[in-house]
Amino acid sequence: MGRTGSHSTATTSQTLDASDRITATVEGAMRNLAVIARVVGWAWMLMLVLATLNVDPGADPSIVIGAMVLATMWTAATLWAARSRRIFGSTWFVVADVSVVLLVGAASWAAGAANFFHGGFLIPTLIVAAYGLNLYGVTVVASLIAIEQAAILISWGTGPVPTLSSLGFVVSGIVFGWLFATIRRTDVYRRATVDELMVERETRVRTSERLELANRLHDSALQTLQGIDADAEDADRVRQLARRQTRELRSLVDSYAGEDSVVFKEALARIAGEVEDLFDIEVSVVIRFDGDMDATLHALVDAAREAMTNAAKYSGADRIDLYAAVENGGVVVYIRDEGRGFDVDTRAMGYGIEHSIRGRVAEVGGEVRIVSALGEGTEVKLSGSREVVRT
Repeated sequence: MGRTGSHSTATTSQTLDASDRITATVEGAMRNLAVIARVVGWAWMLMLVLATLNVDPGADPSIVIGAMVLATMWTAATLWAARSRRIFGSTWFVVADVSVVLLVGAASWAAGAANFFHGGFLIPTLIVAAYGLNLYGVTVVASLIAIEQAAILISWGTGPVPTLSSLGFVVSGIVFGWLFATIRRTDVYRRATVDELMVERETRVRTSERLELANRLHDSALQTLQGIDADAEDADRVRQLARRQTRELRSLVDSYAGEDSVVFKEALARIAGEVEDLFDIEVSVVIRFDGDMDATLHALVDAAREAMTNAAKYSGADRIDLYAAVENGGVVVYIRDEGRGFDVDTRAMGYGIEHSIRGRVAEVGGEVRIVSALGEGTEVKLSGSREVVRT
């Protein structure tokens, strides 16, 4: 049941991560559009510059080449900046981009070229501005470019029709600004919808968890308390019910606090409970490791059952301690009691120790260490060969 909550949380996190990836993809596509336009504009300008140098003897070659060098350097800067949303969308980058473009545009006039040689190098600036600014901002940028181009055309004495063509920059800027704003607005709506769905789903899951928790407490704790009340004069029965309820509550807490996989922990807790019920003895369980069952963990669980059974039958102790954790990268299980103990060096190990404990663990490459002395209890350490990274 606790896994439901953790699974839901993981699913929610995965969904939000996917939503973030979609947003990043959309932003990346818009930056790529600006980069492609900038490269195409640069190539267009390069062809016009070469044509100007070859067929327009009145154009100042130093200004023409200088403008081409500036355009080339800024194209490279655009490619570098496009790798980062933060840089490419910053105001300072947009301002720098507009400044460079205005200089390149003015270079055609300063060089005395018969025709513009900056070609389509100005258009990508509108896309950059649309990415980094809002609709009003890109309109201002487009207006600046249009004013510059109109001023150059007027200074050359062109007619009103070519001059009015500069308004095309304003129209293009508005189109790009509206397009990018619409894309982002749509993405915001999408994310808001995803967030609402996740909140609704989490609410349903929490409601279901609370209901299931109430049902489990009713089926276990309340019924056990009723049994204790009915058999209050039977001390052994009360202890047995209390131990069983402790085990059930521990399992309930682990199911809420643990992650999706609690197989090993549940297996150890289950066999501890079986030994408690079978031999009417308390088993204190502390488990610091959890993981999916494999051959090694199965062997450790089976060997631990045999060790606890031997302790319950022969030690004379009223409690057994079961502890599992990770030591030196491997899984270890300790079974301890404070019973009568025995001399390990002089006593021959029985079938249960040799085969059910040592044999099982040895088959999976593990080790068994038994420490005991008369009157000082016994400790059995089971070491698995499995290497783990999660505790």
